[in-house]
Amino acid sequence: MDAGKQPLRTDIQALRGVAVLLVILQHARAGFIGAGWLGVDIFFVISGFLITGMLAKDIGRGQFRFSTFYFRRAKRLLPAAYVTFAVTAAASFLVLDASEWRDFTRQLAGALSFTANFVLLQQTGYFAGAAALKPLLHVWSLAVEEQYYLLMPAALLLVPRRWWFAGSLVVLAASFALCVALTYSRPDAAFYLLPTRAWELAIGSFAALIGARGQRLKTWIARLFLPALAALFVVPIWPLPTPNFANIAIVCVATLVVILRRHDELQDRPIPNALATVGDASYSLYLVHWPIFALINNVYAGDPSFGSPGPAVLAGAVALALLLGFALYRGIELPVRRLELRSPWRWTLATLAASLCLALVPFTIAARTSTREASGPAIDYAWLRRDNVGFDPICEGYQHLEYTMRCSNAAHPTTMVWGDSFAMHLVPGLAATMPGGVLQATKSACGPLPGLAQIYGRYTREFAERCLTFNGSVITYLAAHPEIRIVVMSSPFYEYFDPARRVLHRVDGQVKVEQPDAGLTLDTMVATIAKIRALGRRVVIVAPPPSTGFDYTHCLERKARSRKLLGGFIDCDIPLAQYHASKREVLAFLQQVRTRADVEVVSFDAFLCDAKKCRTELDGTFLYRDEGHLSYDGSIVLARAMHLDVLIAATAR
Repeated sequence: MDAGKQPLRTDIQALRGVAVLLVILQHARAGFIGAGWLGVDIFFVISGFLITGMLAKDIGRGQFRFSTFYFRRAKRLLPAAYVTFAVTAAASFLVLDASEWRDFTRQLAGALSFTANFVLLQQTGYFAGAAALKPLLHVWSLAVEEQYYLLMPAALLLVPRRWWFAGSLVVLAASFALCVALTYSRPDAAFYLLPTRAWELAIGSFAALIGARGQRLKTWIARLFLPALAALFVVPIWPLPTPNFANIAIVCVATLVVILRRHDELQDRPIPNALATVGDASYSLYLVHWPIFALINNVYAGDPSFGSPGPAVLAGAVALALLLGFALYRGIELPVRRLELRSPWRWTLATLAASLCLALVPFTIAARTSTREASGPAIDYAWLRRDNVGFDPICEGYQHLEYTMRCSNAAHPTTMVWGDSFAMHLVPGLAATMPGGVLQATKSACGPLPGLAQIYGRYTREFAERCLTFNGSVITYLAAHPEIRIVVMSSPFYEYFDPARRVLHRVDGQVKVEQPDAGLTLDTMVATIAKIRALGRRVVIVAPPPSTGFDYTHCLERKARSRKLLGGFIDCDIPLAQYHASKREVLAFLQQVRTRADVEVVSFDAFLCDAKKCRTELDGTFLYRDEGHLSYDGSIVLARAMHLDVLIAATAR
């Protein structure tokens, strides 16, 4: 997102303005922007074009120096970034909860070391904190660009000049192929990492390297200007799933077309000039806008349906982002860029010192605050909200079910807990109360349905095949271990009839991808229960606890620490009517299973809910760890208070 010392082109600056406005409006949930995230892809193409063009000129003239190049990059990028990071760190400590603060310190370390995309990749996953709460989530794209800047000079110096153009095409093709391949096996990695994003930057490099040999190509491409311009304004309006390769490619190629057809006459046009003014400050605007939205998201204790920031708040956030972004541009970015600094080594040392000081800011703030609060009881909220994976993290992602003492509390357990994460969160409570021992047979996002597995987002077909294999191994294990007498099954099951997803269905030895279907899911569940009973085992289903989709422990922690709370659930209880409305399909499905399979469905509702609301706290214990899963302590407290062991033993059949 930077242009070095090249003369600024109004058309490119206008493109930057369009890109940053798309991103900001997407994060502001503007209803008319369906795919504003494509603004980042526009930035990638522009950056590849500008950096490659600058490097090619300097190398061609024999003027390139690594020290000069990286000095200019640091001078251009770091001052505004460091100011943003410092202010965000101070605000985050006042606003974030313990878990989000812990994640933020790692994000900051990644931002300072140009590895934020790797850090954020590690913070994805089933139990990871919500992306909307991470104040430095947006710096992943800056890290990708910075890594490209680190590699591109060496690549152009090592590769003979006559191969540059062909090399850019090879990088483009290889990176795009890798991106497509990884999207279907490791979608998070495909999103965050340079090797799978380099093709977008390489499109810009390709444009910069066309040169005279590509004059005919440039003439042909110029004829596509009007369709390309239309695509840049129309495609981001439509709601699109991420990733959507066709639309990303359209936007990247459209950006290429607009770049290759120079438009010097735009300097006298009011709309391009206005967009170019925004584009001039696009780096600062990009830096400051997301922390504002993320901090607002942290203050709200409501779910997207009932308590998220309203249009007025989001409009205010956009206005604040524009105000602070232009202030950062005028007050820091532009003045520093104009400074004549003649000692790169002094600048380098100053940068390293600033990086070190900035890295210590969160710990300094935390230490001073903890000293002031030492008189009160120390509560580790991050520990209270840790991932509830049952006995051990190894039990969270089995490939095949095999006995291991790390996933059981007895040599010959008599109770098996089978299902996804909603079975995992029962394990601490059942292990503390069930006589005879418990065996954990669980896999995240993989319900206890042999023959059915979901395909959605990071849960790729490869994942679905592993889920089918795992569930098949559970039935095999049950057949070989008669000491297991009771099977406790649990899952929300919604992913198996959610129309936005797909399911992998194995029937008669054939595997095929199908539309989710509640009837098929019901038939599979009834058949599975019959198969377990045919092995001489008793079955009981434990329903998910009440929820509506907002993070109750986030709410309870903010309440306990006297932090600002906004939104629809500031008392941190669950409105019964909204719970029933939001989980209507799941509750109806479980009732159908109860009737069709003659199986008991144990529910937490009678214990936690009254006529109006459901509790999320019991005797000072936070029952939940997030928007739906029980915490370790909550699982144990509930199991003991409800006598869950007695209930299961009495109702299993």
